[in-house]
Amino acid sequence: MMVAGEASGDHLGAALLADLRQRFPDLESFGVGGVRMIAQGFDSCCDLNELSVIGLVEVVRRLPRLVARHRQLVAMMETRRPDLLITIDLPDFNFRLARQAKRLGITRIHYVGPQVWAWRSGRVTQLAGLLDQLLVLFPFEVESYTGSGLPVTFVGHPLATRPLPSEAERQEIRRELGLVAGERLVLLLPGSRLGEIRRHLGVMVDAARRVVDKCEPDTVRVLLAVADTLDRTSLEASIAEESFETRAFFDRIGWRQGMTGRLLAAADAAMAASGTVTLEAALIGTPMTVMYRVNRLTYEIGRRVIRVAHIALPNLVAGRTLVPERIQQEATPERLAGDILALLEDGVSARAQRLGFAELRTRLAVPERPAGDVVAGSLRALGF
Repeated sequence: MMVAGEASGDHLGAALLADLRQRFPDLESFGVGGVRMIAQGFDSCCDLNELSVIGLVEVVRRLPRLVARHRQLVAMMETRRPDLLITIDLPDFNFRLARQAKRLGITRIHYVGPQVWAWRSGRVTQLAGLLDQLLVLFPFEVESYTGSGLPVTFVGHPLATRPLPSEAERQEIRRELGLVAGERLVLLLPGSRLGEIRRHLGVMVDAARRVVDKCEPDTVRVLLAVADTLDRTSLEASIAEESFETRAFFDRIGWRQGMTGRLLAAADAAMAASGTVTLEAALIGTPMTVMYRVNRLTYEIGRRVIRVAHIALPNLVAGRTLVPERIQQEATPERLAGDILALLEDGVSARAQRLGFAELRTRLAVPERPAGDVVAGSLRALGF
């Protein structure tokens, strides 16, 4: 049984399933996943977007649905009795599910470490008594669990092992997109959750409009990268209450779905919501600015308890500021437009980011053990 949330969890789950199916052809998998996991023969009981919620206020609003899904999944565990439960990210939801799995005697592996290095460090002891294995994506996470007794393995970040696109591939993608020589591509990545789209898309579109207005005519193209978990209706609804100028410019923007990596390879600069996609952009080498907005109450609580200096993954892994972070009231169209114009026009900012990104790729590419090896070892220990 596997339970994933949002597009990044679907990517991780699908890659893990593809590996496991080669080792265990008769493997049966079910739970909650997205289109990529389903393509690997996974039986998903619901849309993974239902579980993807960030922020205290947002969780309260969706609580009845989350409780209902939790009960459904517990009932599924009790009925189908899986040999192994693999939960992917979504710590608050998935750890409650793991607690029920422990009660049933089901082996439990969690994939993607919770941010105990940023806040709620007391969870380390709780997790040691709850999980059988923890798989983490960043090498610095392992030390947070030293002495806890919980087996923690740095499995490498899958994005760091993807081959870098060559210049020939980049130019081919640009030709496919209809870009002409000298035309610069700005990519918008507002997030994969509906709540993120509502908070980010209008700001990004307005910022992109300002960039285009400040550049020579027909020298900048703007494209929107849409996660597999979203559709055009959701995008249009999120932009409906924006100013006329923003809505009119939105209608001029092209959009592509299910090809984020290729779009990043072709882009000259990106505006990205904080999340896994910022690391993907960094590992591909795309200069960017990062933004994030949440409900005001969520923000006020978060800034009092979070203990890290950065929120963007490239900055967190590097331990320094590689990319600008525009959070909450600082995430304005004016600031974002200024960041993008600097990346497009002065050359220095973009080069500095790319140098830092190359260091990140080296750091994340070599795992202690691959995720498939760890999970296969658990399955063999269970008699497979």
